[in-house]
Amino acid sequence: MNQDHRFTAGETRRLKGSGRIPLPRAVGASQRDLDLTTHDGSVDIAAIAHTEGWLVPLMPIERVRLRPWQQTVFWGLRLYIGVMLIIMGWGFFHVAGG
Repeated sequence: MNQDHRFTAGETRRLKGSGRIPLPRAVGASQRDLDLTTHDGSVDIAAIAHTEGWLVPLMPIERVRLRPWQQTVFWGLRLYIGVMLIIMGWGFFHVAGG
């Protein structure tokens, strides 16, 4: 009775059945096989960037004018974070100093 419980990289027991993501052949290959295989990664990356549309410039983003109550909330959060950093720093140095 052969019980092979090995899984390829990126695969779990739950994904072993139906609906699992197809894995490339290189996933099951050993490191030695991968080292012996020569391929140009820059060509692969350029092809992926072209097909995915990563080379297209992003849309410009304009600054949004906040309402006064939103500005108040954000400044309150900044003040809260500043006070918490001071308290944490004081506590850390107080305990670390003895």
